[in-house]
Amino acid sequence: MIPISLFETAHSSVEFVSRAISALRIEKRAFIDGQYCDTELSIEGKCSPVDGQAIPGVASCDAAMVGRAVAAARRSYDLGVWRRCDRRSILLRLADSMQGMRGELALLDCLETGRALQNYYYDSIPKAIDALRWFAENYVRLRDESLSAPSGVVARIVRQPIGVAGLITPWNDPLVPVMWKLGAALMMGNSVVLKPSEYSSLSVLRVAQLAMEAGVPAGVLNVVPGLGAIAGAALAQHPDVDVIGFTGSSETAGQILQFSGRTNLKRVEAECGGKSAFLVTGRCQRLREAAECLAENLFYNQGQICSAPSRLIIERSVRSQFLPLLVSAAGGYLPGHAFDVSCRIGSLVSRRQRERVQSYLDEGARTATQLTAFSAPLNPLAVAPVIFDEVDPGSRLAQEEIFGPVLAVLTADTFEQAIVLANGTRFGLAAGVWTDCEDEATRAVAELRAGIVHINCYGEDTMEAPFGGMKASGFGKDKSLLAFDGYSLLKTTWQRSLP
Repeated sequence: MIPISLFETAHSSVEFVSRAISALRIEKRAFIDGQYCDTELSIEGKCSPVDGQAIPGVASCDAAMVGRAVAAARRSYDLGVWRRCDRRSILLRLADSMQGMRGELALLDCLETGRALQNYYYDSIPKAIDALRWFAENYVRLRDESLSAPSGVVARIVRQPIGVAGLITPWNDPLVPVMWKLGAALMMGNSVVLKPSEYSSLSVLRVAQLAMEAGVPAGVLNVVPGLGAIAGAALAQHPDVDVIGFTGSSETAGQILQFSGRTNLKRVEAECGGKSAFLVTGRCQRLREAAECLAENLFYNQGQICSAPSRLIIERSVRSQFLPLLVSAAGGYLPGHAFDVSCRIGSLVSRRQRERVQSYLDEGARTATQLTAFSAPLNPLAVAPVIFDEVDPGSRLAQEEIFGPVLAVLTADTFEQAIVLANGTRFGLAAGVWTDCEDEATRAVAELRAGIVHINCYGEDTMEAPFGGMKASGFGKDKSLLAFDGYSLLKTTWQRSLP
């Protein structure tokens, strides 16, 4: 058991955390049909983005291993053993086990992704646990729907599990999107094959064991780590998978849709990227509060958040007041050592991601005006907040998801122009508007093409609220009762009374 003192600023240190990680027994094998199993291949050469230490080679499943996992899931589903279980009690036991292992799960995620340890321990892991509990407790709120029918006939719409769910999840917050999908899929009575990101598999593999110990039957939850192009593609193309729940890039979602069309027309639930807009209108009086809100929601986790407000659209009448406040607020999100529990900001996830972000920094240096000049972090994989002003709305800086701590500033002369600029990308995940005008707030809700719209706030969230976007940001919903829709079938039944 990881001591709580490890996460207390007064008692912890980078060395203390490093020793705790070194003492962990890290599980790196695939989990299929209720047991860990070896694979012929493994992902070698991984290093922690925190300090460069080597990470043990995690299993890399090929198509044959994915096929074994799908067969186990199909067999368990056809037997119906999970649907006859007290699923609520089992998933609540799993949530309790995760709570007891919160420190270990936080260490594993920090080691692999470079996100700050305090963030995992105090925020991310608790959110994942709360999500699992929410699905376990709220499944009972689902109701069959009665239909109008002729006399002597009872007609209903009933909801049933879909079968085998393939889940493909991202690295930027490993266990939260896993639980958003896994909680809904399992509570509906499905069997699951889960492919975590190759950048963040360790905590998910640990949870698989906890699930087995909590009472999830063999074959109901299978975890197949590996490369997206191999394990992920095999899962998405498998004809015995009934639905793919995916979080990741729009491009990969497009490939998954093609796989579905070529195979069994499996359902696809896709939560993709974003280029979310943060509008500050000339009617906004609380400029300092707006600046602090924008800085927190973008620079938190080095900008590696799909709904991050990475475009500021500001009306010209308030930009000279607002931009200095924003630069000052950005200074509160400078990266440090992720193992330091007093540090809020860690690093980017990998050298590859660092190089990707650098390509946008280089373009910004050529085409825009940089407003920030913070010192370079000690960790070469980390980036201090960057704000580019006078950005061309059609440029890569303004149009593409960077997934880094980089903000593009666009100026509008009117509220109407600000709305046009906000809608001027292929994405539609989230948006925020800061204004003291009720009419502007009402129009923003109606006119912004985004799945989530915040007025005078950003990042507000509960499990009751659905999460998902439109356009290239995907379709389907995580969280809320609507999440169950993605992992269930609606069946119409007609029953005539016997004479």
